[in-house]
Amino acid sequence: MIFNTASIIAAALAMSSTAVSAPTNQTNPSAELDKTTRLRMANSMAERYGILADDKDFVYNLGQNDFQSIANRQTFPAMVGTGTSIAAARFPGCSISKLHIHPRAAEMLVLLSGRLVTETIPELGAVVDVNGTKQQRVIRNELAPGTLTVFDQGALHTQINPDCDDATALTVFSAEDGGFGFVADQAFALPDDVIATQLGDAISGADIDRIRKALPAGVAAQIDACVKKCKIPKRSL
Repeated sequence: MIFNTASIIAAALAMSSTAVSAPTNQTNPSAELDKTTRLRMANSMAERYGILADDKDFVYNLGQNDFQSIANRQTFPAMVGTGTSIAAARFPGCSISKLHIHPRAAEMLVLLSGRLVTETIPELGAVVDVNGTKQQRVIRNELAPGTLTVFDQGALHTQINPDCDDATALTVFSAEDGGFGFVADQAFALPDDVIATQLGDAISGADIDRIRKALPAGVAAQIDACVKKCKIPKRSL
């Protein structure tokens, strides 16, 4: 079969014209997304720098909050792609941070001023021998300015400031969104019968509810003996 070249070209042009005239959606869906999401979707570093168009996009103020300020990919989009996040923390005198975990990150804490006592409970299986009995290991350290400690990903830990003056620290997380989990708050969110069973039915439902209502509302609690010694007003942290 012999094809007429002119006819083929004419048909192609007609199809092209039809395709061009078809309605198209000119809306850029990524324009409606937040900056963090657009950075995570960027196909190249050049596109990334186009999203972070202002030089100030690469600066974050870690001193803007009273207790802790964290720069992660949500609060500081320039962190996208770094694989880390960082926080500046102030531990008020006579305070103890609520027992917590970071489900998606290890934490490295550098003490800048004051004194901190840290306690960490590693995963099940990390035990020590106490008079012939295997017991769960608890890692306890006292930090001075310039010293660093590590809390492994998912490890339960707390920081204690036993002194009257504030302590300050810089913490680095091994993920852009390490997450937080407060152990007591989340455990006591369970129904009373579940909690009672987990505690060997040693406390009643009324006692469970009393404990639940007594849990500190903030991210830390005050140490009563230290508060009295230092004459620090009782307040929520």
